[in-house]
Amino acid sequence: MDEALPDMFAIRPDRKGPKTVAVLLLLGALFFAILAYTDLTNANSEELSQAQIETLINVPNQQGENLSVEQYQDFHKEINELDGYKIRGTALGIGSILIFIGGILLFSMKSIGGKIAISGASISFIGGVYGCTIIYDAAKEHLLESMLVQTHEITGYLCGVCTFLCGALALLPLINARAKLAFNEANSVKLIQDESE
Repeated sequence: MDEALPDMFAIRPDRKGPKTVAVLLLLGALFFAILAYTDLTNANSEELSQAQIETLINVPNQQGENLSVEQYQDFHKEINELDGYKIRGTALGIGSILIFIGGILLFSMKSIGGKIAISGASISFIGGVYGCTIIYDAAKEHLLESMLVQTHEITGYLCGVCTFLCGALALLPLINARAKLAFNEANSVKLIQDESE
């Protein structure tokens, strides 16, 4: 009876946790990739079409603001001159690739995946927040007191929070005792199989 007690409280390997984190990281990587594609598309277009701008300024103008197409076009050009879209898009793009690779490795029970995902999230955080700051400063200059200025400010905060959470999520399996046991168990089984062959 006494021998069974320590067994009840023994830490058991947890494979579900790292795999759940891996799936969430893959979804995060997809989200960052979509944002990166949008930014890099904007970075490669010198001017936005009138239809695009009208769609973007439609809501603020319905709220009583008086934003012109030329005003928004100047804002877009300023961001491109300062490489705001390019910096944010490149950082999110590189980050999404690393997070995706990290997610696949974590799903395969390789702890290195968590480290790769953390480095991707860090790149996305630094470049994303810096790019958002450039865009926000340009918005303050060209869009004046428009609600779009506040929108770009909120976007900067969201970018920082999302990338930080992604990094924190990738860290969880690396510091969790049950996940560490699962990594060791999964990789030691493969080593034994390789040696027997």
